[in-house]
Amino acid sequence: MMTVHAVNMYLVANLLLLLAAVGVACLRGVGGRSITAIAYRRQLQIAYVLTIAAVMLPSLSLLSQREDWLPKNAQIWSGASMGDATHSSRDTHRIGFSVASSEVSAPLYAVRAVTTGLFVAGAAAFLIVIFAEAMRIRRIIVDAQTIATRRRVRVLSSQAVRVPFSLWIPGVHFIVLPADLIVSPADIRMAIRHEAQHHRQLDTRVIYAYQLLRLLFFWNPAVHWLNRSIAELQEFSCDEALIGTRKVSPQAYCRCLLQVAESAVSQRVTSICVSMLGSAAGSVLRRRVEALLTRGVASNRRWPAAALGAVVLATMAGTAMAFSSTIQDRRISPEQAQRMLAVARRGSDFPFVANEPVVAQLNRLLGTPDGRAFVRASLRRMQEHEALITAAIAHYGLPEELMAVPAIESGYRNLPPSDDARRGAGLWMFIEPTARRFGLVIDGNIDERLNVALETDAAMRMIGGLYEHFDDWGLALLAYNTGERMVDEAMRATGSRNPWRAVEQGFENDPDYLARVMAMALIMKNPALIE
Repeated sequence: MMTVHAVNMYLVANLLLLLAAVGVACLRGVGGRSITAIAYRRQLQIAYVLTIAAVMLPSLSLLSQREDWLPKNAQIWSGASMGDATHSSRDTHRIGFSVASSEVSAPLYAVRAVTTGLFVAGAAAFLIVIFAEAMRIRRIIVDAQTIATRRRVRVLSSQAVRVPFSLWIPGVHFIVLPADLIVSPADIRMAIRHEAQHHRQLDTRVIYAYQLLRLLFFWNPAVHWLNRSIAELQEFSCDEALIGTRKVSPQAYCRCLLQVAESAVSQRVTSICVSMLGSAAGSVLRRRVEALLTRGVASNRRWPAAALGAVVLATMAGTAMAFSSTIQDRRISPEQAQRMLAVARRGSDFPFVANEPVVAQLNRLLGTPDGRAFVRASLRRMQEHEALITAAIAHYGLPEELMAVPAIESGYRNLPPSDDARRGAGLWMFIEPTARRFGLVIDGNIDERLNVALETDAAMRMIGGLYEHFDDWGLALLAYNTGERMVDEAMRATGSRNPWRAVEQGFENDPDYLARVMAMALIMKNPALIE
């Protein structure tokens, strides 16, 4: 069951990351305008909050106690069909998807294999790229010359790079400068300030978290867009912070950016470090220059950014709640069956059982689409006859749990006789010899097996007599289906009065009959499970 929760959380996280990306795009669109300008530092902080929320909000699915009001776009069933009597050690569970008011299902093991394969393939491809880039950066750092060291900050000069970049490795903050920049002291100071700001903003640490998101959600394009957008906001925030100190001239800063960009035209930018040019896209560089020269430092008021962020966050929270159970696991576990058993036994002396055969039938009745439809229809039809049958049960002093018998026998349909004499008729499915033995008239003009009052009375007398003979409700119900003589023979053959031992040895007429009746009785005591 926890596996389904994990899948739910993963699917919802993918959706929320898409909403987070939309929210960041709206934030940048609104906050980047001169009239409604929002400080880039605020935009970056909100982008971080939305990303964290996208990862954390799916845990709401673990807090949902009621699932019936939530949309269920996919459901895991215990099998393909209630009527499929085949048993196999192979996983027979299926997952069904609601598509255009119809259901498309597939074996759960196949869906699991495909999704696992896609995830592993995406993660492997990403790890290969990241590993290659990490090795490249390692070679750059190993071959670079140290030009300054201060506490845990090392400033390096490298012939292999054209763009300054910063990198954090636990315990060490690196700033790597192109060797060509050494000839311009002003540009060196500008580059060091810029990369040091990345360290102060913790950009060089946050980037690892976004790389992890790319690994986990490789096939979600919103995650890759969000990663690029965050990198751009980090650059804008650095620019804003440096210009805001008024120690750096915007014109000189832009000139340094353009010089670095011109030198870096042929260099590929790596994704596991923060470079002075960020994504190195020409449009981004143009917008950075325009922002530095025309926008200046935006208002640092918190409420506009907080208001916009709150709207997006509320939308994400609502979405997380609405889709917190995108997949519902309809399978009945042994633990859930035991909880059903505990509920059924309250105030009842009937010998309920929730053994393996009963759990299997619970899964066919509750854990398959047609099984649930059968149970719902049976219980709906039962209402028409409920008053009459409960009165007969009370009259003969029998347990009310016998209401489950006609649900299994006929689905509470007053079935007409068939050409097969071995098949019964009516709600209680009496065959002709048994019906006549209990006083029901069957001739060319009348068949009292279809008279609900008369057949119910006969059924009560028959089941009551079987209980008097066996003094066990399990044996009595088994005898109702197989006959008294077969149950007697089963007890002699097995040396036991345990009805489940008789079933194990094949002393039954309809396969799993006793387990089905017991499962239906448990369901009738736990009606919320069928809603």
